[in-house]
Amino acid sequence: MDLRRLRYFAAVADELHFTRAAERLHIAQPPLSAQIRALEDELGTPLFVRDRRRGVALTQAGRALHAQARTILQSVEEAGHAARRAGAGVTGALALAYTASAMFTERLPAAIRHFRAAHPGIELALHEMPSLEQLDALDVRRLDVGILRRPDVPTPASVAVEPWYRAPLIAAVPQAHPLAHRRTLAIADLRDEPLVTYPRDAGIGLYWPILQLCARAGFRPRVVREAREPSVMIGLVSAGIGIAIVPADTRCIGLGGVVYQSIRDRGADSTLYLAHRLGDPDRHAALLVAALRAEAKRPQAAQRRTTTPAGRQKTAGA
Repeated sequence: MDLRRLRYFAAVADELHFTRAAERLHIAQPPLSAQIRALEDELGTPLFVRDRRRGVALTQAGRALHAQARTILQSVEEAGHAARRAGAGVTGALALAYTASAMFTERLPAAIRHFRAAHPGIELALHEMPSLEQLDALDVRRLDVGILRRPDVPTPASVAVEPWYRAPLIAAVPQAHPLAHRRTLAIADLRDEPLVTYPRDAGIGLYWPILQLCARAGFRPRVVREAREPSVMIGLVSAGIGIAIVPADTRCIGLGGVVYQSIRDRGADSTLYLAHRLGDPDRHAALLVAALRAEAKRPQAAQRRTTTPAGRQKTAGA
């Protein structure tokens, strides 16, 4: 059924007068009458009773169609309104992925919070996802934006990756370990120590930087356990299994029996990257990328958490 004919029919059914309906539609009456007849021919039944003395009335078929036409035309109007709002960036849906450790920073939760407050009509779906999977998902458009640690693999040509947030690497040391009483550590201090690391095949971009730090210090790490989740790694450290090299934001995992030590080696840091599709015309994705960039430029929080050799936390400057 032609939508234009349905609108014409609804106007005549509302007015019960062809001339007034034509004026309302801003068309001449003869074309309107022709379209109504064409609709009646299509449906195989009269929709109006035309009487020169008594005027126009709806038939039983006309009444049935009129009730449905109101609903259909209202739905069409609402659909168009929804499309225009989505096209303007007011409403819509986005998929944002993040590597697990990214949620330990103050940046990503704040960016999500600010974006949702500024754009309440945009549904933001959040997905924890390893870095390698994020790159693939962006490439095939299953994902709109990603926060990841850059893995040692080629980036898809359709994806742009830019530094977003950098934090120093620190050592999570069992509290009973002799190194827990040092003020700072060097990577070389870990030469003969059992280490807890991320798996090589986990798609987590911290594996290779840690391996390179150890290589520059002249040794291969003695890995005794692997874990994909930062909280599990810190749990293994607390159990005395080994030492873990983690981003400084991991300090927020305040598990007993763990001391966090600064690493003084040059280049001992970890970068989170912002990934998005190149030339993506999606206005919603552009808004999210802009919000994430803005959050990365905000000054760091003045109060930083550090850990004393005894494993007690204190606030810097206190």
